[in-house]
Amino acid sequence: MLALEANWLAIRTALVRTIELAASFGLNGQTLKADSSLLPIAYYLYHRKVHANYVTHSQYNEDRNAIRGWLVRSIVKASGIWGSGLDTLLTALREVIKSSDTTEFPAAQLRHVMSQRGKSLTFEPAEIEDLLHLEYGDKRLFPLLSLLFPFADLRNQFHVDHVFPSSRFTVAKLQLEGFSEDVAKTMARHINTLANLQLLEGAINNEKRAALPTAWLASYLPDPMAHQHYRTKHDLGNLPDGLEGFEAFWSVRRDKLRNKLAKLLCSPPAAPSADFSH
Repeated sequence: MLALEANWLAIRTALVRTIELAASFGLNGQTLKADSSLLPIAYYLYHRKVHANYVTHSQYNEDRNAIRGWLVRSIVKASGIWGSGLDTLLTALREVIKSSDTTEFPAAQLRHVMSQRGKSLTFEPAEIEDLLHLEYGDKRLFPLLSLLFPFADLRNQFHVDHVFPSSRFTVAKLQLEGFSEDVAKTMARHINTLANLQLLEGAINNEKRAALPTAWLASYLPDPMAHQHYRTKHDLGNLPDGLEGFEAFWSVRRDKLRNKLAKLLCSPPAAPSADFSH
């Protein structure tokens, strides 16, 4: 307690800065799966003695991106990085940070030590398939979408939005539209999965409501170039006008996101610059 009291100002500053940083990644109580994942970041910021403008200044962009990539990987892992053996893991990560150069976040070294303890941040193809089947409401979806679509300025409020509105995709409503019961059940199952989800600013999402994507985009972005840019940026491809083309859209976008996730998450970690195995 005396040690905490003697260093409290610096500790408090690091904790506050960590929360500010997590918030800039769009994370909060609803979207952060494991609070413990912030502790190594807080210790790094404490150890580095970062300036007050760390969260916003462009000179720290690369460092913030390294932290964000490491954090998102750790919280979307289904195996539970921040579950059992937490004290031992946190102690090992602290030693890495303590022994590292304070000018940059030691993401590669942290991943190396985590891998040695059976908590690898490299994803196998089967894990990518599991991520593609995450459903709306899963806490991992927001950070996963932020990794897939890093253009979003998450300092603003963003929602996880359905590209095609879920309210139009109940089995009963789809059958009234002429779809067979089996097809309707498949469409209703797919509507809440990753391939039909995107990040959208809260205010815009509230305006969009239950509109179909092509109709909404025509009113929101009437300029054809802006319309095309939006679809490209969100990996939406050729959006169908009605419900009939939903399954083809879903399948194509799922394949695009599978390839994107494989490139982002399946690559092996860079070799660490020092041995932190002991």
